[in-house]
Amino acid sequence: MSEAQDIIWKELLKNFQDGLEKALEELQKRDVENIPGAKEALIQRLNNMKLHFPKNNGDIFLKSINDKIQNAFFPNTKVFSEAFKKILKSRTHEQDFIINELLNGFVTSKAKALVTGSQGPIIDRIVEAFSKRNDFHIVDHQFFAMFGDPNKPHHYVKKQLEELVNMFGLVSKELVIEKDVRRSEEKVYLFYTFPDEIIQILEEKYLIIDEELGYAYVSEDFDRNVFICMFLANVAINRDDLDKIGGSYTINGISAIFALILLLSFMPKLSIDETNPVLNDPNFDKTNMSVIPKSWMMKQVLEPLFEPLIKIIAYRIGGGLWLSKIIDSEINKKIHNQIRFLLKDVNKWILGNLCRVEIPIFIEISNIFTEILVGYDEQ
Repeated sequence: MSEAQDIIWKELLKNFQDGLEKALEELQKRDVENIPGAKEALIQRLNNMKLHFPKNNGDIFLKSINDKIQNAFFPNTKVFSEAFKKILKSRTHEQDFIINELLNGFVTSKAKALVTGSQGPIIDRIVEAFSKRNDFHIVDHQFFAMFGDPNKPHHYVKKQLEELVNMFGLVSKELVIEKDVRRSEEKVYLFYTFPDEIIQILEEKYLIIDEELGYAYVSEDFDRNVFICMFLANVAINRDDLDKIGGSYTINGISAIFALILLLSFMPKLSIDETNPVLNDPNFDKTNMSVIPKSWMMKQVLEPLFEPLIKIIAYRIGGGLWLSKIIDSEINKKIHNQIRFLLKDVNKWILGNLCRVEIPIFIEISNIFTEILVGYDEQ
């Protein structure tokens, strides 16, 4: 790490420490908990974070972000198929439900901004359209029918659709028919599809050959996860070319999502008294769920931690270029707030308590935190 980078990194760590101080101050002022010991557990966790996170040049952040976020979601490669294959292999909708829901919410809002006249879940409609053909192609007029706006000029709609296609790393191809049957003249058809090397991966994983009936069809496993992985792979290989990944909007959204993932991972796991009605609720699974302290959901506690974490994530994934786009503007605030509110949507509410589902990434990052704390205690 160069001297200039080292100065930036130290400043980011200091800003996070300052945020911890503010969050602790706010916690001391209020007590909104209905579970005995919840506030104290959160205060202890924040004090531990304040003490240990800056050590060894922010070792906890480096391991959490580099090993568990960057390697899994933004592989360090310039080859699209390699990035896509690695992300697709390591993530499943069941494993990473919360991450997929956060990303799906963000990508959908980004797509809606591009195709304003569209109705319904955009990614799901794209999945449905591609699933109807066994060659993973969509004709352009089908795309226009799904997402076109009759109130907008054709060239405007075309430009918006091209941005949507680029966002997922799709490509367009032309098919030239020398003599169209109806008009006896040359006809050019435009298709939207996946890059050839991606189609090969999709055919191996999602194309089912029915030998008895003599045709191929796309399996039900071909779902929104494919397009989320395409989106992430596109960001991974083009992280230095902002025009190809959706510019500042994408950077702020991605950084906010994974800042939220870190926050969820750092939460203390509360011990609940066996008489608490939450434990008896059929929707609560004590083997893989834990109650989120109400204090953690307070804006006054979340915000001082969230903003510095967004910058830390941006810097680790995209360096100074990404960090320069995390600016204090109204648009960026809106994006960050949108992601923060998603926290309540993607976790489960049980008897008035927000519960965290212990998906793999939460456990992995939490284990890093625990291992490093144990290491410091043994020194």
